[in-house]
Amino acid sequence: MNFMILKDEQKELDAIRKWHDWIHAEKQRGDRARLRRCDSLQQVMMQPAFYRLARSLPRLETYALSGIVLLAGLLVWVESTSSQDLPLILGNPKPGSGTPLFSELRFQRLLASREPEDFFQSMRRAIVQAGKTADPILLADEILHWEAQQRQPNWYTGARQWQYRFAKPYYTHTK
Repeated sequence: MNFMILKDEQKELDAIRKWHDWIHAEKQRGDRARLRRCDSLQQVMMQPAFYRLARSLPRLETYALSGIVLLAGLLVWVESTSSQDLPLILGNPKPGSGTPLFSELRFQRLLASREPEDFFQSMRRAIVQAGKTADPILLADEILHWEAQQRQPNWYTGARQWQYRFAKPYYTHTK
């Protein structure tokens, strides 16, 4: 999948990658555990690890603070890096079954998320269901794409729409 939000933003890509590596370092177990215990985005915003990420993304902090909150609350769950997009992983069939790893009903709920809290809960469930495996940078772009679409829904239509771009790889493996 091509980047929608982070294209040509090498500084931000590096900052996100560096934060992800930092939060998963052995000596950051406490920060990682505190972020994982957060049940809401409000709780994520009260964590020092969130502010470390926000400071490293000053351009995004000025207009997409809610996107950074989502990044901190969700990227903390990605333990293993994969070269596959998350929706592709979710659409893969379960071993010994023809059904996708992440049920179509749950996937539809994720696609229908309009509120940040709903998106946070559904996306966290998807990451866990995928074995806590995803490409953190591709996932970050998807999260920021969803957030940008909430701010500017008239610009994100057709093939630019987050739902279309996220669903397309999922449905390559289902049905």
